[in-house]
Amino acid sequence: MSAMLLLISDLCVGCRICELACSLKHEKVFNPNKSRIWIEYEGTPELWNPNVCRSCGKPPCAEACPTDPKAIFRDEKRRGGMKIKEDICIQCGKCIEACPFAGVSWHPDTKLPLVCNVCEGEPACVPVCPTEALLLGGKQMLAEEIRTDYSNAQIKKTKEGIMKKKG
Repeated sequence: MSAMLLLISDLCVGCRICELACSLKHEKVFNPNKSRIWIEYEGTPELWNPNVCRSCGKPPCAEACPTDPKAIFRDEKRRGGMKIKEDICIQCGKCIEACPFAGVSWHPDTKLPLVCNVCEGEPACVPVCPTEALLLGGKQMLAEEIRTDYSNAQIKKTKEGIMKKKG
């Protein structure tokens, strides 16, 4: 079964623990610049946006890769995360340009793309998230989680509207 990460941005508090856990697992250092997941700030601390590879069904990053065989690919044998063949990558950055979600970054030292491989099914970021803003699962489980969150938000909005009318 393919695995992917789901980010529930409404639950993210911007603590950036996920970045540290990721960089420690992959790079053996606490360095957010070497993480495969990012918390982007837009102005004030209240405006953060968590971002990571979406493990697209037909990854535009892989389609854009000019090498043959592709240097970036989905590793279905390893739970579906994206992988980089470092010995094949020509460091052109086409994968970064092609990602519609800005889910591929650039390693500051190796100058190779950084992309989430979902830690081969055991992501370091998920268990350390204090607000459970990160989930691991297949597309069906993640779709159900999104629907539940959406439904709960709609119910809350409706209740608030009713309370305003009563008040």
